Parts: sequence; C-alpha cells; structure tokens
Amino acid sequence: MTQPTQTKAWLALQAHQKTIANIHMRDLFASDSTRFTKHSYLFNDILFDFSKNRITDETLNLLFNLAKEMDLPGWIEKMFTGAPINFTEHRSVLHIALRNRSNRPILVDGTMSCLP
Repeated sequence: MTQPTQTKAWLALQAHQKTIANIHMRDLFASDSTRFTKHSYLFNDILFDFSKNRITDETLNLLFNLAKEMDLPGWIEKMFTGAPINFTEHRSVLHIALRNRSNRPILVDGTMSCLP
C-alpha cells in the first residue's frame, strides 16, 4: 500500500500549506462573504464548521485529490465488505459492525459478524 506522504497529492498539499501559512483568518473571511456557508455543514443537529480553519477552495480540492490518489472509496468499500484491512492484526476492521443499525449484515470472511 502506498504511504500517503509519498504521493503527488501530499506533496502538492505541503506546497500549498507553505503558500497559505501566513494568511490571517480575518483576511479569508474578508475576501469571501460566503465563507461560512461554503465551509460549514449541518447534519441533523450537528454543525461542522470548517470556515474557521485556514483552508481555501484549493485546500479542499487538494485534499480530495489525496483521497482519490489513495483510493479512499475503494478502502471504504473494503471496510464495509469485511475485507482484512487491519494489517497489523491481519483481520477485518469492525468499526461499522459496532454502529450497524440497519438490516444489512456485516460479513467477515464470508460469515455474518456476531456484533449487533
């Protein structure tokens, strides 16, 4: 598996960080009146407000590029299908089984997990 820090996307993020390191938060808000709307998300009663972080649209694009380069959707699929992605213990990760409230069974090595 490729290490994230060895990817082109990571190197691009490092270079980007150097360009925005000295930008002040008040300048980010002053230059974009829609910053809060663009960088905050409401899920049920939980507000995720990323607007008060030193990020730009470019930062998010670079992070999405890293997710693509690391095949994040593929790894999520492996997690949900019970593939052995815990390399240190050579087994599936069962985080999702602990939180499973659906009728969808969680399979580990082709058999249903005993976790709720």
